[in-house]
Amino acid sequence: QQSLIFHPNVVNSLNLWALCGLVYFLAQFFQLKYVVMYGWSSFLAHMDNVEAPPHPKCIGRIHLYSDMWRYFDNGLYLFLQQYIYLPVMACLPTTLLARLCASAVCFSFVCVWHGMIDRVLI
Repeated sequence: QQSLIFHPNVVNSLNLWALCGLVYFLAQFFQLKYVVMYGWSSFLAHMDNVEAPPHPKCIGRIHLYSDMWRYFDNGLYLFLQQYIYLPVMACLPTTLLARLCASAVCFSFVCVWHGMIDRVLI
């Protein structure tokens, strides 16, 4: 994955079908890595009788990007909703501008969490 950043000529030489296949493969690889890493911690939490968020939904079956937030990383979604989005919404009147502001605060949190690198913005 990281090597594609250093060799953009490889990506530029791909036709559309190959590029779509590469993106799909990278997304599936990311999900597999995510399932293994968080599956292990979920297993340990289950052994300690701690309820952990469910495993992520397969990204090959997610058709709306809004569902990606809700079902792929359910723990992050619940955290953002409970501790950032809803408290910001409670301080503001219920308008479209308030919803956009609360969403921007959530995005800012995720951006800072990932280290404020420019690839998060893309």
